[in-house]
Amino acid sequence: MKRSGMPYEIIVMLEGEMFIAEENERYHVKADDMLLLRAGRTHYGYEKSYGRVSFFWVHFNMEEGPFMDLPSHAALKMPSSVNQLFKQLLHVSTFSGGEADAALLLLLSELKRQAGGAYRPHSATVDQICRWVDIHLNQDINVQKVAEEFNFNKEYISKMVKREKGVGLKTYILNGRMDRARQLLLNTHRSVKEIAVECGFSDYKLFLRRFRQYEGVTPSQYRNRLYSVPLNN
Repeated sequence: MKRSGMPYEIIVMLEGEMFIAEENERYHVKADDMLLLRAGRTHYGYEKSYGRVSFFWVHFNMEEGPFMDLPSHAALKMPSSVNQLFKQLLHVSTFSGGEADAALLLLLSELKRQAGGAYRPHSATVDQICRWVDIHLNQDINVQKVAEEFNFNKEYISKMVKREKGVGLKTYILNGRMDRARQLLLNTHRSVKEIAVECGFSDYKLFLRRFRQYEGVTPSQYRNRLYSVPLNN
């Protein structure tokens, strides 16, 4: 169904894929992508999505300002932080319009920081490697094991991933584990030790050390931080 005359809309994909067009421009939106649909234009789906699809979305009005140059489509570098800000926006929007506006500004600022330019198509091979890594993050995987799985030299496969993702494979694995840890901390009631295991850490103390290196706080402090920091500070 075609829609027109709508305000601005931001979509952040969590799972699956969607096929959305704006006027004559078509976008294939995958997990961890953002899509900005401009106000007053015609939007419609141009292909059916199969399987599970989940995403965050928000409508808003925007005058001329610092966010007008947001790209229409981009792959997010740190999707967990965007997801957290979306949850914060949903939480405060139920009781305070002013705090919802502040939360929206934080979200737009983070999207602008992460998007940083026009969308670059994914490499099919690197996408396959990264999907495999994402599925097996709870297991004892490293660069050597991933290289063996795909029959590549470990130095070469790491360079492939770095060209596409901006970080080497070792860092991509660790980033993915930390990303999963953040999501589990915010979306489940599992203990920190259980989350460490689900993120591929057999050494609990190593998990705590790595998490603090990334976030500057312990996992328990991170879990409690979402609703403990006022938005208008």
